[in-house]
Amino acid sequence: MSDSPSRRNFLFGRAPATEDQWLLFLARLRRACLGAVSLLGEEQAKLVPGRFDDVLQARELCSTFGVCMALDGVALPEIDQARRVLWVQAGSAWGSLMPLGDTGHWRVEAGCPVAGMHAAGLLWQSHNGVPENLAQWLATAGRQQLNLDHLGLVSIEWLSADGTIEVLGAFGQADSQPLRSLKAQQTIPKLFELSAEPLVRQSLDKKWWPGTFRIDALVRQPAVNLANVVVGSGGALGWLVAATFAQSAVRAPEVEEIPSPLVQTANEATLWIAIDQQVKGIMDPKNLFMSPPIQTR
Repeated sequence: MSDSPSRRNFLFGRAPATEDQWLLFLARLRRACLGAVSLLGEEQAKLVPGRFDDVLQARELCSTFGVCMALDGVALPEIDQARRVLWVQAGSAWGSLMPLGDTGHWRVEAGCPVAGMHAAGLLWQSHNGVPENLAQWLATAGRQQLNLDHLGLVSIEWLSADGTIEVLGAFGQADSQPLRSLKAQQTIPKLFELSAEPLVRQSLDKKWWPGTFRIDALVRQPAVNLANVVVGSGGALGWLVAATFAQSAVRAPEVEEIPSPLVQTANEATLWIAIDQQVKGIMDPKNLFMSPPIQTR
């Protein structure tokens, strides 16, 4: 005699319904975080962190409950519209910037307002109020500009999907910050392998970068800077904690006019989408963060 669903529920407990999981997620998030949690829609919510630990708690809970952890202020790709989403502010409660002694370097936290960075000479030009903070700026900066040296970016402190925080910066002969985490030691070699793809190598001589993710930063000479890999990644590869800038290196970008829409053959566009998906799979295999930003090809 087989058990009926009601009998199984009585004996072993009722399996939580889908909507119960969302409510449980919100309840646990509110208990774990100092900052405010508000509802934006049926299955979208927003967290304004009151401390950095709130971001760590949000990452863990989003991973546990299968919720997309999205950077507040960045456009959500259409493919993610059906997902449950937690919008997380970059962290205005601790968004400071400070010089690092007499090195000429500045450490800037993710929630630092863009206006403050302009005042300190760490950004070249106004963005007309958008983006509002460093995290949003990094998510959208330098897309398709071939040379990223003008950004003055020295290194970043990067939160990966598995909760690892790693410093990404100069690599190779100029390496001043060796990779310490197992996550980074596994991830970076895979990205180097991908950067050896013929399509990537063939694109190094173009006037603009046709990919979504900047794996060309791994083969730029004479210096390789791992921080540049996530420039313009749209919040799809991880979470910015802070960045270090060399004030003296910040300068006007050499902007080439980029065709709009970006001219590619159908075959090239398909190949680039495949490369973008591989980068996403390497850095965020469980799809915790948003999907790759929509790129006009």
